[in-house]
Amino acid sequence: MSVRTMIEEMVDEMLDEGGPVRIGNLTFYRSEIVKRMDPVAYRIMLTEYADVEIEDLQYEIDRLDPEDDADEIQDLQERIAQLEDI
Repeated sequence: MSVRTMIEEMVDEMLDEGGPVRIGNLTFYRSEIVKRMDPVAYRIMLTEYADVEIEDLQYEIDRLDPEDDADEIQDLQERIAQLEDI
């Protein structure tokens, strides 16, 4: 699963927490409403979520010892690079 797909799933889950929206006998998920009605807003939500994830990963890197945790730091930096592409 790509990082973008994971971020989209997390944002969709956050949006859909309130449950579906019913209009008459139709049911819509909130995430689908935002994606279709305002794709720019949805893209901003993805970017903001990715930015928070990047901050968290950078915080983890800052707490690690560069000599003892070099492999873990490299893994975290690779995750950050993937998130920056969103």
